[in-house]
Amino acid sequence: MRKALLLFAILGLAGTPWAADPIIGKWKLNVSKSTYSQVYLSLQKRQAPKEGGGEGFEVYREIAGNQLELTRSFVRQDGSGGSSTYAFPSQGGVATVPKNYPNAIIETFVAPGEWYVTFLRDGKQLSAVHKVVSKDGKTLTQTTTGLAPDETFFEQIEVYDKQ
Repeated sequence: MRKALLLFAILGLAGTPWAADPIIGKWKLNVSKSTYSQVYLSLQKRQAPKEGGGEGFEVYREIAGNQLELTRSFVRQDGSGGSSTYAFPSQGGVATVPKNYPNAIIETFVAPGEWYVTFLRDGKQLSAVHKVVSKDGKTLTQTTTGLAPDETFFEQIEVYDKQ
């Protein structure tokens, strides 16, 4: 009996590191809970989404080679939109970005459901994003911070709901 309990305990502990990160899944932008920085939006040459307007989604999925794939998609109020996809190591590292993407992306794994993302251009940091999945797994909060070229600090918070 003791051997069986010991075996179950070892298997239970061994399974923990391989459990899927809680960030895996589809997340919908919750505009009413998000706050936008005009400095950041002007750098990105876009407008803040409005409640009842466009939609934004992020989909994280596991892919081959111990990688996670992120697909971001959005629809603006005027009906136009777009999407982007990149992959990164499931335990953190340099992301594989599309050839036409001007930035390098480094994903830093902190713990399941918590990531830091650093955006670089020509070796200079542009911004950083702290992603945290709530303990109940229902909310993903992304806090983006950085400095504009004129040294103006910005902070933007986007809240996503699990679908």
